[in-house]
Amino acid sequence: MIPRILRRTRSIFTSDDAVAATTVTLKAIQASTDAFPPLKSAVSAVLVVLELSEKAKSNRKGCEHIAKRSAQLVQDIWGQTKDFNVALPAEVKESIVQIKKLVKEIKKFFKELKKEKVWKRLARQDRNKSQIEEYGRLLDEAMLHFSINLELSLHRLHLEFAAADQERHAAVLAVSRMSESERVICLKVVVRYTSSFRFLGKPEITGTFAGSNPVNTSCAREFSP
Repeated sequence: MIPRILRRTRSIFTSDDAVAATTVTLKAIQASTDAFPPLKSAVSAVLVVLELSEKAKSNRKGCEHIAKRSAQLVQDIWGQTKDFNVALPAEVKESIVQIKKLVKEIKKFFKELKKEKVWKRLARQDRNKSQIEEYGRLLDEAMLHFSINLELSLHRLHLEFAAADQERHAAVLAVSRMSESERVICLKVVVRYTSSFRFLGKPEITGTFAGSNPVNTSCAREFSP
Protein backbone atom coordinates (compact mmCIF):
# COMPACT_ATOMS: atom_id res chain seq x y z
CA MET A 1 0.00 0.00 0.00
CA ILE A 2 1.37 3.45 -0.98
CA PRO A 3 1.78 5.82 1.97
CA ARG A 4 -0.71 8.68 1.97
CA ILE A 5 2.01 11.34 1.78
CA LEU A 6 3.47 9.69 -1.37
CA ARG A 7 0.04 9.53 -3.04
CA ARG A 8 -0.41 13.21 -2.32
CA THR A 9 2.99 14.05 -3.84
CA ARG A 10 2.11 12.19 -7.03
CA SER A 11 -1.11 14.12 -7.46
CA ILE A 12 0.70 17.48 -7.38
CA PHE A 13 1.91 17.15 -10.98
CA THR A 14 -0.73 17.08 -13.70
CA SER A 15 -0.76 16.88 -17.47
CA ASP A 16 -1.47 20.62 -17.52
CA ASP A 17 1.79 21.19 -15.65
CA ALA A 18 3.65 19.09 -18.23
CA VAL A 19 2.11 21.07 -21.10
CA ALA A 20 2.99 24.34 -19.35
CA ALA A 21 6.60 23.22 -18.89
CA THR A 22 6.80 22.13 -22.53
CA THR A 23 5.38 25.48 -23.65
CA VAL A 24 8.06 27.35 -21.70
CA THR A 25 10.78 25.25 -23.33
CA LEU A 26 9.35 25.75 -26.81
CA LYS A 27 9.09 29.52 -26.34
CA ALA A 28 12.74 29.58 -25.26
CA ILE A 29 13.71 27.82 -28.51
CA GLN A 30 11.49 30.19 -30.44
CA ALA A 31 13.28 33.17 -28.89
CA SER A 32 16.79 31.78 -29.41
CA THR A 33 18.92 33.64 -31.95
CA ASP A 34 20.94 30.46 -32.56
CA ALA A 35 18.01 28.30 -33.69
CA PHE A 36 17.71 27.44 -37.40
CA PRO A 37 14.83 29.64 -38.77
CA PRO A 38 12.73 26.71 -40.14
CA LEU A 39 13.05 25.02 -36.74
CA LYS A 40 11.76 28.19 -35.05
CA SER A 41 8.88 28.22 -37.53
CA ALA A 42 8.12 24.57 -36.69
CA VAL A 43 8.19 25.42 -32.98
CA SER A 44 5.67 28.22 -33.54
CA ALA A 45 3.34 25.76 -35.28
CA VAL A 46 3.77 23.21 -32.46
CA LEU A 47 2.76 25.82 -29.88
CA VAL A 48 -0.51 26.31 -31.77
CA VAL A 49 -0.99 22.54 -32.08
CA LEU A 50 -0.53 22.13 -28.32
CA GLU A 51 -3.14 24.79 -27.64
CA LEU A 52 -5.64 23.33 -30.13
CA SER A 53 -5.19 19.78 -28.80
CA GLU A 54 -6.38 20.93 -25.38
CA LYS A 55 -9.63 22.14 -26.97
CA ALA A 56 -10.32 19.14 -29.20
CA LYS A 57 -13.95 17.98 -29.07
CA SER A 58 -13.32 14.57 -30.62
CA ASN A 59 -10.36 12.17 -30.76
CA ARG A 60 -8.88 14.24 -27.95
CA LYS A 61 -6.43 11.60 -26.76
CA GLY A 62 -5.12 11.16 -30.27
CA CYS A 63 -4.80 14.92 -30.75
CA GLU A 64 -2.95 15.32 -27.46
CA HIS A 65 -0.61 12.47 -28.39
CA ILE A 66 0.23 14.08 -31.74
CA ALA A 67 0.76 17.46 -30.07
CA LYS A 68 3.13 16.00 -27.47
CA ARG A 69 4.95 13.96 -30.11
CA SER A 70 5.44 17.08 -32.25
CA ALA A 71 6.72 19.03 -29.25
CA GLN A 72 9.17 16.27 -28.32
CA LEU A 73 10.39 16.04 -31.90
CA VAL A 74 11.33 19.73 -32.23
CA GLN A 75 12.92 19.68 -28.77
CA ASP A 76 15.03 16.67 -29.77
CA ILE A 77 16.14 18.39 -32.95
CA TRP A 78 17.10 21.51 -31.01
CA GLY A 79 19.05 19.42 -28.51
CA GLN A 80 21.03 17.74 -31.30
CA THR A 81 21.80 20.89 -33.33
CA LYS A 82 22.22 23.74 -30.84
CA ASP A 83 25.90 23.00 -30.12
CA PHE A 84 27.10 22.68 -33.71
CA ASN A 85 30.35 24.56 -34.22
CA VAL A 86 29.86 24.52 -37.98
CA ALA A 87 26.95 25.37 -40.27
CA LEU A 88 24.24 22.73 -40.41
CA PRO A 89 24.76 20.40 -43.40
CA ALA A 90 22.35 20.89 -46.29
CA GLU A 91 20.66 17.50 -45.86
CA VAL A 92 20.03 18.17 -42.17
CA LYS A 93 18.52 21.56 -43.01
CA GLU A 94 16.26 19.93 -45.60
CA SER A 95 15.05 17.38 -43.02
CA ILE A 96 14.12 20.21 -40.66
CA VAL A 97 12.32 22.07 -43.47
CA GLN A 98 10.25 18.95 -44.20
CA ILE A 99 9.39 18.60 -40.50
CA LYS A 100 8.30 22.23 -40.46
CA LYS A 101 5.95 21.56 -43.39
CA LEU A 102 4.52 18.49 -41.66
CA VAL A 103 3.89 20.30 -38.39
CA LYS A 104 2.20 23.17 -40.24
CA GLU A 105 -0.02 20.64 -41.99
CA ILE A 106 -0.96 19.19 -38.60
CA LYS A 107 -1.75 22.68 -37.33
CA LYS A 108 -4.05 23.26 -40.30
CA PHE A 109 -5.79 19.92 -39.69
CA PHE A 110 -6.34 20.73 -36.00
CA LYS A 111 -7.81 24.11 -36.90
CA GLU A 112 -10.24 22.41 -39.27
CA LEU A 113 -11.24 19.96 -36.53
CA LYS A 114 -12.03 22.87 -34.24
CA LYS A 115 -14.35 24.44 -36.84
CA GLU A 116 -16.33 21.27 -37.59
CA LYS A 117 -20.01 21.23 -36.76
CA VAL A 118 -21.29 18.51 -34.43
CA TRP A 119 -22.96 16.45 -37.19
CA LYS A 120 -19.88 16.65 -39.40
CA ARG A 121 -17.59 15.75 -36.50
CA LEU A 122 -19.64 12.63 -35.81
CA ALA A 123 -19.74 11.66 -39.47
CA ARG A 124 -15.99 12.06 -39.88
CA GLN A 125 -14.89 10.62 -36.55
CA ASP A 126 -13.35 7.45 -37.99
CA ARG A 127 -11.71 9.32 -40.85
CA ASN A 128 -10.27 11.91 -38.48
CA LYS A 129 -8.97 9.17 -36.21
CA SER A 130 -7.19 7.52 -39.14
CA GLN A 131 -5.68 10.84 -40.17
CA ILE A 132 -4.38 11.45 -36.65
CA GLU A 133 -2.77 7.99 -36.63
CA GLU A 134 -1.21 8.74 -40.01
CA TYR A 135 0.30 11.96 -38.64
CA GLY A 136 1.83 9.92 -35.84
CA ARG A 137 3.46 7.64 -38.40
CA LEU A 138 4.68 10.59 -40.46
CA LEU A 139 6.23 12.26 -37.41
CA ASP A 140 8.14 9.08 -36.54
CA GLU A 141 9.26 8.75 -40.15
CA ALA A 142 10.38 12.40 -40.27
CA MET A 143 12.42 12.03 -37.08
CA LEU A 144 14.07 8.87 -38.42
CA HIS A 145 14.94 10.67 -41.66
CA PHE A 146 16.45 13.56 -39.70
CA SER A 147 18.50 11.21 -37.49
CA ILE A 148 19.89 9.29 -40.47
CA ASN A 149 20.87 12.49 -42.28
CA LEU A 150 22.48 13.85 -39.12
CA GLU A 151 24.55 10.69 -38.57
CA LEU A 152 25.69 10.58 -42.20
CA SER A 153 26.61 14.27 -42.09
CA LEU A 154 28.60 13.85 -38.89
CA HIS A 155 30.50 10.94 -40.42
CA ARG A 156 31.29 12.91 -43.58
CA LEU A 157 32.43 15.95 -41.59
CA HIS A 158 34.58 13.70 -39.44
CA LEU A 159 36.36 12.36 -42.53
CA GLU A 160 36.76 15.83 -44.06
CA PHE A 161 38.22 17.36 -40.90
CA ALA A 162 40.50 14.38 -40.31
CA ALA A 163 41.81 14.54 -43.91
CA ALA A 164 42.44 18.29 -43.63
CA ASP A 165 44.26 17.79 -40.34
CA GLN A 166 46.46 15.07 -41.81
CA GLU A 167 47.36 17.33 -44.74
CA ARG A 168 48.32 20.11 -42.35
CA HIS A 169 50.48 17.76 -40.31
CA ALA A 170 52.16 16.41 -43.45
CA ALA A 171 52.96 19.97 -44.53
CA VAL A 172 54.55 20.69 -41.16
CA LEU A 173 56.59 17.49 -41.36
CA ALA A 174 57.85 18.42 -44.83
CA VAL A 175 59.68 21.48 -43.49
CA SER A 176 60.63 20.10 -40.08
CA ARG A 177 64.18 19.38 -38.85
CA MET A 178 63.37 15.71 -38.19
CA SER A 179 65.14 12.88 -40.02
CA GLU A 180 63.33 11.05 -42.82
CA SER A 181 62.74 7.96 -40.68
CA GLU A 182 61.34 10.10 -37.85
CA ARG A 183 59.01 11.84 -40.32
CA VAL A 184 57.61 8.53 -41.56
CA ILE A 185 57.02 7.28 -38.02
CA CYS A 186 55.52 10.60 -36.95
CA LEU A 187 53.16 10.68 -39.94
CA LYS A 188 51.89 7.20 -39.01
CA VAL A 189 51.25 8.42 -35.47
CA VAL A 190 49.36 11.43 -36.82
CA VAL A 191 47.17 9.22 -39.06
CA ARG A 192 46.35 6.98 -36.11
CA TYR A 193 45.64 9.99 -33.92
CA THR A 194 43.36 11.78 -36.39
CA SER A 195 41.34 8.59 -36.96
CA SER A 196 39.62 9.39 -33.65
CA PHE A 197 39.18 13.08 -34.56
CA ARG A 198 35.87 14.68 -33.55
CA PHE A 199 34.99 17.90 -35.33
CA LEU A 200 32.94 19.20 -32.39
CA GLY A 201 36.03 19.32 -30.20
CA LYS A 202 39.37 20.35 -31.72
CA PRO A 203 42.16 18.08 -30.46
CA GLU A 204 45.64 19.10 -29.44
CA ILE A 205 48.75 17.01 -30.00
CA THR A 206 49.77 16.81 -26.40
CA GLY A 207 49.37 14.49 -23.42
CA THR A 208 48.77 10.87 -24.37
CA PHE A 209 49.76 11.61 -27.98
CA ALA A 210 53.29 12.60 -26.94
CA GLY A 211 53.68 9.93 -24.26
CA SER A 212 57.17 8.80 -23.36
CA ASN A 213 58.26 7.86 -26.90
CA PRO A 214 60.93 10.36 -28.07
CA VAL A 215 59.55 10.34 -31.63
CA ASN A 216 56.02 11.07 -30.36
CA THR A 217 57.46 13.85 -28.21
CA SER A 218 59.17 15.30 -31.28
CA CYS A 219 55.87 15.15 -33.18
CA ALA A 220 54.11 17.02 -30.42
CA ARG A 221 56.86 19.65 -30.41
CA GLU A 222 56.70 20.06 -34.20
CA PHE A 223 52.92 20.55 -34.19
CA SER A 224 52.73 22.78 -31.12
CA PRO A 225 51.43 26.31 -31.87
